[in-house]
Amino acid sequence: MKRGADKKLTKILEDKTLRFIMLFLFFLVLFYILYYFLMEDLSFIRDTTALILGVVLSPFGKVIVNGAKLSFSGFTLEMIDECTAIFSIIVYCSCILAYPTTLKRRAVGIILGVPCLYAINLLRLFILAIVGAFYPSMFEFVHVYLWQASFIIFVILIFLFWLKMTEEQR
Repeated sequence: MKRGADKKLTKILEDKTLRFIMLFLFFLVLFYILYYFLMEDLSFIRDTTALILGVVLSPFGKVIVNGAKLSFSGFTLEMIDECTAIFSIIVYCSCILAYPTTLKRRAVGIILGVPCLYAINLLRLFILAIVGAFYPSMFEFVHVYLWQASFIIFVILIFLFWLKMTEEQR
């Protein structure tokens, strides 16, 4: 009986797609667990995101930043963990680490991809602040529907771009 189970496990590990999915899920769970235990230590990311957004918004109106809260032209945003792109970055890094390539190529993918995702997230927050301040009736739609779906697409596109670069180097 044990020999049959070993053969099934070997077959699964040899199947590249299943191996990728298993590794992806492993890294995803690992990073979420790490995040859960480090959540309070990482709170500075929320404050930093609010501060950077405040600097970017300052030429366009009055900005007040207090920790993770930002007020822009009378509209207040509070940076929560979802506002920092941390969860999208976890998904992206899990994809990169699960893909069968060299450690160097994985490092390049993470070093280039994570700042791109953070920059796109800052653009997302900038647009949300503008919409919230000047078109408040549109805020919920832009926040929940437009940017949620768009950000998932950006994660996939950046991963596919890295994948194309990685495969062209082989």
